[in-house]
Formats: sequence, structure tokens, C-alpha cells
Amino acid sequence: MVVGRLALINFGLLAASVPATIAMRRHHGPIAAGRFAAGSMLAILAQQALVGMAASRREARLGAVDAMTLSRGAAAALLLGVHASGVRCRTGFAGWLGWASLVYGSIVCDWLDGPLARRLGATSPLGALLDLEGDSWLTLVTASSAVTWGGLPGYCVVAPLARYALLLVAMRRIPYERVYVDEPAWARPLGIAQMLLFTAALAPFGATGTRLVVRLATPIVAPFQLLGTVLIYRRSQRVLGI
Repeated sequence: MVVGRLALINFGLLAASVPATIAMRRHHGPIAAGRFAAGSMLAILAQQALVGMAASRREARLGAVDAMTLSRGAAAALLLGVHASGVRCRTGFAGWLGWASLVYGSIVCDWLDGPLARRLGATSPLGALLDLEGDSWLTLVTASSAVTWGGLPGYCVVAPLARYALLLVAMRRIPYERVYVDEPAWARPLGIAQMLLFTAALAPFGATGTRLVVRLATPIVAPFQLLGTVLIYRRSQRVLGI
């Protein structure tokens, strides 16, 4: 059952990249479109392989809400496809495609899948895992995009990368499920501020005022997000008595 549903979700996510590839070919040529297709589809297949492993280990079922959560990974895959395409114009079609993918993944999907799961009684440990890692993966890809063609300084990717580094260190001593136990209330607003910064940096319509706000906010938001990532990690260690 899990394999069948995962295959169906895989087909849907891969099919969603086809119209974007066709549009990329029209606006940026066949070479950029080919690179875009390869990058985005490989990213989707890699994500879904990991999801299949996680579902099998937990003997869990994938539901409709899980499919919506996984579509956040497809949004990240489209951003990676833009990376692979080599197009670096924030105001062209590729820039609009990347920004629209980000808005869907970080706002529409992220703000709907959790409430829907609770309303439908479809919450599960696997769903929580997919939600958390989907957020983290999209954040890392978005940070890289914001640096590559959004004009942000390279240090903006440090906090998203540090999250994975600290996770790997923690998992050497404790199970994954307990690494981020009892997150503080300030963690989510800090993450929202970070994604708002990336979203503004990648906005294709950003004028002088937007760029000024981004430039002023970056040296504040990025270091605070890194500090918050470290503090959350240390807090989890103290809670578990490590």
C-alpha cells in the first residue's frame, strides 16, 4: 500500500515539473530547460527515495495530507532546477518560477497541511517528520537561491547548513525523534523572519524600497537565526540530560 501511494505521489510531483520545463524552454532555451528538468526531477526522485525509506521503517501509511506536505519538496526541487538551469535573472521567467515555488512551499503548503492534518485526524509521527524536514530542506534551498540570484551575502546559508550539522551530531547519541523535543516558543517566529527575508530577496517585483529593507535586515536576521539554531540544539541536550 505504501509503495503504491508513494508511486502515485511520485508521478504527480514529476508531472508537475513538466509544464515548468516547457515554459523554461520557451523563455530560456533548450539547454537551460534540459538542465532545469534534470535538476528538478533528480531532486524529486532523491527526496521520494528518502521518504520511502522513512515510511518503510515506521510501517506508516501516506495520506492525502502527506502528499501535500511532500509537495513542499517539489517546490524546493523547482528552485534547484532553476539553479541547475544556469539562469540568474531574478526578474525573468525563471526568477518568477522560483519565487512562486517558494511562496507555495513556505506559505500556502506550510500553513495548510498542519491544520488540515489536525482537522482530519491525520496527524502521525511520519507526518511530523515530513513536515519538519520539508521545512528545513526548503529553507536550505531557498537560502542558496537567495544568495545565488537574490543578492544576499553568502553567510545567509550558514544557519540552514548548521541545522543539519547539529542534527547529525545529535543523532550520534539520541534518536531523531528526540532531537527537537520541546522547542521554545520563539523558534517559529525566528524561522518565519528568516523565510520572509529570503522571500523578499527573491521577489521579482522588488523595487528600491524592498532592496533597502533586505539590505538592512540581513545582518540582523541571519546571525540571530544562527544563534537560535545553536540555542535550540543546546536546549534539546539539556532537556534530555546530556
